[in-house]
Amino acid sequence: MPPSHPEPEAWSGDLPAPDVVARSVVRGRRATFAFSPQAEWAQVLAAAEGLRAGLPGDLLVIASPGTGSGRPPALVVVRLIDEAEAGRLRDRLHALVAEFRELAHRLAAPFRRHVEPAYDQEDCYPDELEVDGETWSLHIHGEHCLFTGLRSGTDIEVHTEHPDAIDPGFLLRYAESTGRHPEVRAACQEGFHDLARLLDLCQVRTGA
Repeated sequence: MPPSHPEPEAWSGDLPAPDVVARSVVRGRRATFAFSPQAEWAQVLAAAEGLRAGLPGDLLVIASPGTGSGRPPALVVVRLIDEAEAGRLRDRLHALVAEFRELAHRLAAPFRRHVEPAYDQEDCYPDELEVDGETWSLHIHGEHCLFTGLRSGTDIEVHTEHPDAIDPGFLLRYAESTGRHPEVRAACQEGFHDLARLLDLCQVRTGA
């Protein structure tokens, strides 16, 4: 489930100085800086870049285009996991990544043998695989396949050619679906944004 947040504090007009922004944003409480509905998108992006340049690495600036007059364009600032918290979670994160990769390899190998040839030829292919005593449903899209364990309910999105590849959103979805790894899940108040920063701070190689 996506994280819930208190109603964000909002400002209109010129942006405060970066140090003021940094003091106003705490974990679990976002700050929103609204622009005029007539603001050009290029202006919003330029403001986002300028603000990012003056903020520490644990503050993320998200540019939102808004939805016309009902919701003007804005910058949303969130505070992510810091280095101290990442240090405490390092071993737990590495355990999660190792578990994800081990299962990804176990699923990708039979997928490449039994499903991929037919899929590549646009022929009929199995929509389920039996792996180590559990049936997994398949949802293929491009180079990825979402495997769902019909007994366990585990969801794991795998790059079938490069099972070691780690996407923060896919990794978080996997952790949530297992019901395990509570410390890592609890730390990801900002969803995959937090997990992406955690992977970076813990120097986890995410590519294939």
